[in-house]
Amino acid sequence: MMKRFSVLGIAAALVFSGVSAWGESVTGIVKDASGTPLRGVMVSAIDKALRSSVTVLSQKDGTFTLDGLHSKSYDIRGRFAGLEDNTLEGITAGGSNSTSVALNMEPAWDVNLQRPADNLLSFVKFDSIDDKANFKMFCLGCHQVGTLGFRSPEEPVDWQTMVTRMDGFGGLKEHLQETIVTRLLEAYSDEAVANWPPYTPPAPEESVMNMRVSEWDVGYRNLSTVHDLEVGADGLIYAVDQSNDAIYILDPETGLNEEYVIQDSRALPRTSPQQIDPHRDMSKYHPGPHSIERAADGNMWLTLAGGGMMAKFDVTTREFTIMSGAPAPAPKGGYPHTLRVDQKTGYIWFTDAGRNVCRLSPNPPYDVKEYKLPSADQAVGGGRGESRGRTPYGIDIAPDGMIWYSKLNGNRIGRIDPNVEDGDVKEWVPPFRGPRRLQVGPDGIVWVPGYGHGVIGAFDPKTEEWNIFEMPNGINRIPYALNVDERNGDVWITGTGSDTLIRLEPKTGKFTDYRMPSMVTFSREIEIDDDGNIWTTNSNSPLRHAERGIGAIIKLEPGI
Repeated sequence: MMKRFSVLGIAAALVFSGVSAWGESVTGIVKDASGTPLRGVMVSAIDKALRSSVTVLSQKDGTFTLDGLHSKSYDIRGRFAGLEDNTLEGITAGGSNSTSVALNMEPAWDVNLQRPADNLLSFVKFDSIDDKANFKMFCLGCHQVGTLGFRSPEEPVDWQTMVTRMDGFGGLKEHLQETIVTRLLEAYSDEAVANWPPYTPPAPEESVMNMRVSEWDVGYRNLSTVHDLEVGADGLIYAVDQSNDAIYILDPETGLNEEYVIQDSRALPRTSPQQIDPHRDMSKYHPGPHSIERAADGNMWLTLAGGGMMAKFDVTTREFTIMSGAPAPAPKGGYPHTLRVDQKTGYIWFTDAGRNVCRLSPNPPYDVKEYKLPSADQAVGGGRGESRGRTPYGIDIAPDGMIWYSKLNGNRIGRIDPNVEDGDVKEWVPPFRGPRRLQVGPDGIVWVPGYGHGVIGAFDPKTEEWNIFEMPNGINRIPYALNVDERNGDVWITGTGSDTLIRLEPKTGKFTDYRMPSMVTFSREIEIDDDGNIWTTNSNSPLRHAERGIGAIIKLEPGI
C-alpha cells in the first residue's frame, strides 16, 4: 500500500499537536464609513496554514458569526462589491481578541476591479445574439472574459494571438474571426475602461443570507488545473489536476489534503512543488485526468483525456489501474471526457470528445464498446446546425437505465438504449446553442445547460418537448454544468462567468445567485452530497487570472 502523506506539513503539525476540535467561533459587526451596519458583506475566516477559508454573510444589523473554527489564529476579511476589502490579521477564534470584532468598510478606490465577468462580457458588442453565442462557445470554455488577467494583452497582435489560441476548434464565424480583436479592444482597452458605465452590485436575496462557503486551495500556484471532483463514500473529496496528472484527496474535517501523481500505471506521492517542471515534455506521457466518478464499491473512475486512457483509483490502496479508452486493439482513445458509473451494472459510460460514446467494463480485460453516433442530418427537430467538431461532451444515466449525452459543438443531445446491441441511438436538436454537461432528474427529465445562449433546457423524453428557463442576464452568462437535487428537484448550476453558484426552482422558474467569495471563480462539474451541500471546483485556466492564482475545492452550504 502506498504510504499516505500530507503536502501541508505545517497544517499536519497543528492538527496532531492537540489543537481543539472545530468548535470555536469569531463574531463581530460590519459597518460602512459612516458607522451604518452593512448587510450582505462576505466575511471570511482565512487559515493561511491550511490554505483554506470559511465565509458567511453579515446580517441586516451588520452582525456575523463564523463558527466551526479551531482555537487558532485567522485573518478575518470583509468583502463587498463597491467597498474596499478590510482584513483584520491574527484574530484567534474563541480568544479574547476575537470578542466584538469590528470591520469598517470604506468605498472602493476602483470598483472596476470588482466587476464580475458576466457584467464585463456585456461590454463586447456583437451584431446579433447568435454571434455572441458563437463567441461564448469558442472563446470562453476555459476562463472568464473581461477580468484583469484577461485584459493583460497590450498590443493588437497580442490579442490576435490569444483569440486564435482560444478558438481551438476554428468555430468562430468568419466575420468574427476578422473583427473580434477590434471588438475586444473597444471593450477592454485602457481608454474603454475609463468610459465604462457605473457599476451597481446586486444585493444578496434574503434566501441566501444563511449560506456558508468553504474553500480549500489545492495544487500549485499558476501550475494546476483542478478540473472535476467527487464526494467519496468515506467522506473525503477526490479532485483531479488535469495539468499536473494528479489526484488530490481532501479531508474536509481536518483541512488536510494528499496528492498522488499518475506516472505510467502508478500513483506516486509528490512531496513538493519543486518536483513539477513547467517546461517538461508533455508529449512523453501526459494522462491529463479530466473527470472523476465514484463506483458502487467506493472506488473512483477517471477519464485521462490527455492520454486517451481510462483509469480506476483504489481508494484503499491509493493505486491506479490504467486501461485503453478505445475498443481493442486500439492502444488509446481520442479525448475521453466525462463519465458516469452505472451503479447497478458497474459499467462505466463516457464520452470521447474526439470520437463517440463508449462503455467500459469494470473488470479485466476492461473491454470497451463504442457506440457510433448519428450524423447531423439524422437528428430530430430543426436546429442551429453543427460547428466544426461534434464533440461528445456531457453524459448521464437515467433512472430507467437509458444513457443520455450531449454534443457540444454538434449542438445535440442524444439517447442510447444499452439493452439494444447497436444502442438504438437517437438525437434531438435543442432550441438553443451549446448543450454542455447535462443531468437526468429522478423523474426522467433531462436538464441541459445552454452555454451559448445562457438558458437552461428541460427535455421530456416522453413528449420530446422542451421547457426553456431563461436565466437573468442570460446572454452574458455561461452555464457550464448542472446537477439536480433529488430531495427537492432544485437544479444547481455553475455560475462559471459570474463568480456564483445558481439555484433554479423549476416549479416557479426562479433563479437565485449564491455569490462566491473569491474573484474569478470558474466552476466546473457540480456534486451534491447526502446533506444537500453543493461541491464544485475553481478551475479557471490560465490560473494567473484567478484571485490567488491557484485551484480550489469549494463547498456551499445553502442554508435553506
